[in-house]
Formats: sequence, C-alpha cells, structure tokens
Amino acid sequence: MSAGIRAEQFAVLVRDIPSSSEGYSTKQQVDSFFRQIYPETYYKSIVVTENKAVCKIYEELEDCKKKVARAEIIYGNSKEVNPEGVRPTHRTGLLGLIGKKVDSIEYYNKKITELTPKLEAAQKVTLKDKQQRSALVFFTNRVTAAAAAQSAHARMIDTWTVIDAPEPRQLLWTNLHKTFYEREVRQYVVYFIVFMTICFYMIPIGLISAFTTLPNLRKLLPFLKPILDITSVRTVLGAYLPQIALIVFLALLPKFLLFLSKAEGIPSQSHAERAASGKYFYFIVLNVFIGVTIGGTLFDSFKDIQKNPDSITQKLAASLPGNATFFLTFVALKFFVGYGLELSRIVPLIIFHLKRKFLCKTEGDVKEAWLPSDLGYATRIPNDMLILTITLCYSVIAPLILPFGAVYFGLGWLVFRNQVLKVYVPKYESYGKMWPHMHVRILAALLLFQATMLGYFGVKQFLYTPIIFPLPIMTIIFSFVCSKKFYRFFQSTALEVASQELKETPNMEIVYNSFIPPCMNADKVPEEQLNV
Repeated sequence: MSAGIRAEQFAVLVRDIPSSSEGYSTKQQVDSFFRQIYPETYYKSIVVTENKAVCKIYEELEDCKKKVARAEIIYGNSKEVNPEGVRPTHRTGLLGLIGKKVDSIEYYNKKITELTPKLEAAQKVTLKDKQQRSALVFFTNRVTAAAAAQSAHARMIDTWTVIDAPEPRQLLWTNLHKTFYEREVRQYVVYFIVFMTICFYMIPIGLISAFTTLPNLRKLLPFLKPILDITSVRTVLGAYLPQIALIVFLALLPKFLLFLSKAEGIPSQSHAERAASGKYFYFIVLNVFIGVTIGGTLFDSFKDIQKNPDSITQKLAASLPGNATFFLTFVALKFFVGYGLELSRIVPLIIFHLKRKFLCKTEGDVKEAWLPSDLGYATRIPNDMLILTITLCYSVIAPLILPFGAVYFGLGWLVFRNQVLKVYVPKYESYGKMWPHMHVRILAALLLFQATMLGYFGVKQFLYTPIIFPLPIMTIIFSFVCSKKFYRFFQSTALEVASQELKETPNMEIVYNSFIPPCMNADKVPEEQLNV
C-alpha cells in the first residue's frame, strides 16, 4: 500500500525454465518468452547462475580489504607512540600462528591485486557457462508484475513456474535453480525427517520430565542427597530444574529445523523462517505439551496401568492437575527470566564488549559488532504459541494458570513493542505473510483447548458436557471462512493495491541492479537509492 518504490514489486521469480529446442541460451529464451506475452511492460531479466566459485573469490577479496584496512589503522595508531611507527605483521599459516611471517599491509595489498582480475575472470565464466534454469524477470509497472505472479504461463505445471520475487536481500540463490520435482521430493523427505525428529525427541523429553523430579533424582543419583537435603537448594531445584532442563534441550532444535526448511528448495529467507516456525510449533506442542503431560503420567503410574489397562483415562485425568504445576512454573520462568534478559540484553552486551576489545579495529567493525539482530520469528512465534496453548488447555484443569498467561502476554506486549521499535533491525520485509501463519496456529491451539476441555469434563462425568460439543465445529467453520476470505490476499498482491500511484517514477536500472548478487557486481546499488 505504500507509495514508496520497492524493487521486488517490479519483479517476478521464474523457475522450471524448459530447455530450448532452437538452441537459444537461457537468457534469450526468457527474454523472447516474456516479451511476447508482455510486449509493452517487459523490461529485462537476470538469469540465475551457479555462483559458488565466484562467491568464494569475492569473499576472500572482501576479507583482504577488511584486513588491510585494520592493518593500516594499527600502523597509524603505532605512530602516536613512535613517529616511525611499527608496521603490523602476521604469519600466513593456520590462524596466523604458524607459517612465514609477513608485512600485513604489503601481503594483503598483493592479495587484492591478485584476486581482482581473478574475480573478473570468474564472473565472465559464470555468466557464460553456469546459467541455471531460473531467472528474475522485471516489468516497468507493478500491476503487470503482480498479475504475472498469479498467472499460469504454461499448460504443464512443471514448466515456467512464476511467483512473486522476494526482496533482493533475502533471496536464497542456491535454491532458485531447483526443479519442480526436486522441490516436491525434497519437501516430502524433509517432512519425514521432521516426523522422525518429533518421535526421537519425544523419548528424551519424556525422560527429562520424569527424571528431573526431586524424588527420582534421589533414587537415580544417591550421591546428590546431601545437596538435595539443603532446604534452599531443594526449593529452587524442585521449582525450576525440570523447566531449565527442558528449555536447554529445546534450544538445540531451531537451527536444525531452519536448515531442513532451506533444504526444501524455498526461495527466500522469510519463507524459510515461516516454514521452520511451523515445524517448531508442532514439535513443541507435541513434545512439550502432550509429551510432558502423558509422559509424566505414564512414568508415575506405569505399574498400575500395566495391571489395569482400562484405568489409563482415569489415571490421566487424576494426574493432569499435578502437571499443571510444571507448566505454571514453566510460564512463570519464561516471563521472569526471559523478559529480564530481553530488556537488559546482558548477553549481547558482553559479546559486543568482547568483540570491541579483541576483534574490532575499525569504525566499521564496531558498527557491525553493535548491530542488533532481528526479532527471530522462527523461534519467537512458536514459543508464544506454546504458552498460548498451555494457558488455554490448563485453564480448565488449573485456572490459576490464567493470570500467569495474562502477565506473560501483557508484559510481552510492552517489552517487545519497545524492542521492535527501538532495538531490533529487521532483516527482511514479507508484507505480513507471518500473520496468517500465526492465525492458523492460534486456531489450532483453540481446537486443542476445546478437545482437552471436552475430554476432561467427560472423564469427570460433568453433566453439561454435551453443551460444549458445538464449540469445535464453530471453530472449524470460522477457520474455513477465514482461509477462503482473507488468506489469498497474503499470498498474492491484489491488483487493486498494485495499481495505486507511486510518489515517483522508478529508475528501472537501479531496480534491476539491486537484484544482482554482490559477488557478480561489486558496485551494487543500495536499496535506499531506489527512489530516484
């Protein structure tokens, strides 16, 4: 809706380009195909290339430029003590600890002189011989780009796949060339791995919830008895040990899920984070919420259930209020410790000062070390959804959890409103695509709450339980209406919106150049210069 110029609004991503039967290059084929369909608004295209080799040279060159700048600053600072100065030196071997000792400024300047023509040669080879079957296509107005992204350009689903172009800064270049069938196969393989991960993690999380209680610690680790007999230690461990163990265990997972999401062939960073967020949500709900609830019950009552299998529902209903204590302290730990660390930002502050003391030599290094991260949607959203699910489901069993949930989200609104506006720096703009992702999971949490309420009231033989039966049906109907009425607009830009006037005429050459990878164009134009 903004009148500002955004490069991605004038471009589409084209994948699954078929091989040319007439001997055309990929670029000639793309230009011919789209110029024929959009003769008045087609601008030009960038063919995706395999950039691994050229990126390696580019990164080495940039690293040398940074190091020579640091060396010159060190040399300049040494002149304040000694007018002649002391030229910095280093060793050329592993980590600068072994190998021949050389003058740093001369060495890195020589490397820059060698790498510059090497990079230019690698760029030419890449453009000529390493073209992939995908491209970025540019149009002179937003309406054509929005319409093209929503249109079928071929009769076969596995050729000429056209979608909205992501922002230049969040393109995952290594995924763009993957074919339709490769993406489909990868997606199902990743889903299977995630399923196996959920099953694998269910075992240790169930064991954590069972073994980290004080009575079990006394049995399993008798040498801890003298420590556990200290009242203050026993109180702290009894309240927080299972929760801390669970939080540490869960912290290992998000990076792995983000790696799997990127392995699906997803074209953008924001889409990969949404996919990882969805996997993480289902993982923590199935493992933390359901796993801890059922695991704790089965461990404590395994012998009784073995003697009388029919008593499992009664045992589960009787143990749920006891599990509520675990989740109540889990929520309390999240907002007491989590929000305190979030506001104080002690860990990033310590890391910054360590970097500034030992690593930063230039102003650019200091700015880079100080730059805050983004919000971290891939983990932040699933964790909030987990707290929502726990609060809703246990509100029937132990209503005392409701004020803790209210404090968590109330404080969270205040804390993260400040952090988002004044601290975090967004790494991308995805035009609100995270909201339907969250909305679906809020409704999933609501359905789980209603199912839990029905089951708990049924086991307790509550007389008016049948009155609640319409609630899940109403939730499903509401979810269906929302998906049909609203979700399409988040997936594709409405032409009504795309047709709104811009405050300036876009400079298409700058729009085009903003998508060229840095390793293919060292003089890449910053995105802020688009409004020309």
